[in-house]
Amino acid sequence: MKTLYMAFLGLISILAFSACNNGPEYVDAGDSRAYASMGLDYHDIESVVEKSVASLLSSGYVKSIKQPKVLVISDIINDTMQNVDVEQLSRKVTRDMRNSGKFKLSLALSGTGTSGDRMIDSVRAKTRGNEEFDQYSVIEKGQLKGAQLSLSGKIWQKNVKVNGKQRTDYFFLLTLVDLATGEVVWDDEANIIKVGSNKSVSW
Repeated sequence: MKTLYMAFLGLISILAFSACNNGPEYVDAGDSRAYASMGLDYHDIESVVEKSVASLLSSGYVKSIKQPKVLVISDIINDTMQNVDVEQLSRKVTRDMRNSGKFKLSLALSGTGTSGDRMIDSVRAKTRGNEEFDQYSVIEKGQLKGAQLSLSGKIWQKNVKVNGKQRTDYFFLLTLVDLATGEVVWDDEANIIKVGSNKSVSW
């Protein structure tokens, strides 16, 4: 009986140890490439942002900017089978643009590429002329800065079979437009190419 009891305890210990080993684990961002999939991941977004911003900041247009220009984010179209957070992409790009000292980002206006700050309009509508607020502290009219540039983009993918494997190509197109003239002052296309087994899926 004692032997059976000890064997039972041993089995419980093994199962508990196995359960602990099968749990989730933290992965350092630098090591996570070992867990790559056919879909778009953190490394893909980082790579696209790095390439696109490098292209932008090295362009003749940006080098000619003397005073920071106000930028708004227009539409970022996701034409892939991936659930891409387009705001994450656009904000990563514009964050690096702002850090260059050449651009300022406005959220007073926005397209689908980001979420505008609703408080900009709300604080004006609810405080002006409201006796509950010190009118000397209320934002005066004419304080919003007009935008000079618009950033838009599109992401799409193409799936093909090559030599018994699946190849997925992702294309990232970003465009910067002068809102005064409608002219494209910069654009760039970055590509991500992945190859996997036919059992792999990219959605």
